[in-house]
Amino acid sequence: QGTKLVTLILNAQMIANMTKRGVKATMYKQRENTEPDVEFHYTDEELVKYCLSFIPFKKEDSVLDVGAGKNMVWFRNIPTDKKDWTEIELGKDFFDYKGKVDYCIGNPPYKFLWKMLEKSFKMCNKGVGFLIAINGINMLTPKRLQFIKEQGFYINKVVVVSCKRWYGRYFFVLFTKDKNNLYNWSLNGFN
Repeated sequence: QGTKLVTLILNAQMIANMTKRGVKATMYKQRENTEPDVEFHYTDEELVKYCLSFIPFKKEDSVLDVGAGKNMVWFRNIPTDKKDWTEIELGKDFFDYKGKVDYCIGNPPYKFLWKMLEKSFKMCNKGVGFLIAINGINMLTPKRLQFIKEQGFYINKVVVVSCKRWYGRYFFVLFTKDKNNLYNWSLNGFN
């Protein structure tokens, strides 16, 4: 019985250590209002390259990385010469950015996603490409989709990707000025 108890305790410690290093630990840190592991939220470079491959960049296009992070992974992989970045932690706030660009791209924080989309639609000439979670898709209400259309943008592509270190399924959504019927909605409420 003593051996079984020691094995049980060791297994519990091993599971606790695995959890401390994983997703649950990050969630617990955020719940406890302690400093989360910022690097956990950085997008994998191969995923960034994959997402950017869906944007029809031209060499002369101007592109803004809306939340570069300290690792600048999106910015470093933008395939144009005219590129810029914003990152609040590095002293360049997206909401203070002035001027127009052809594209806004990145993996914005969910809590600012809609505000970042609104500003992006007003400052972009060609498109917006954001990597978002399912909550971001759920945020696209009929009223918001109507706003996007009124800004002259349409959902052009939705690319479903998996990221095992995060929470599973993510969506790279590309909004462009190319009219289409990929998404339809009704402003009428239904019972």
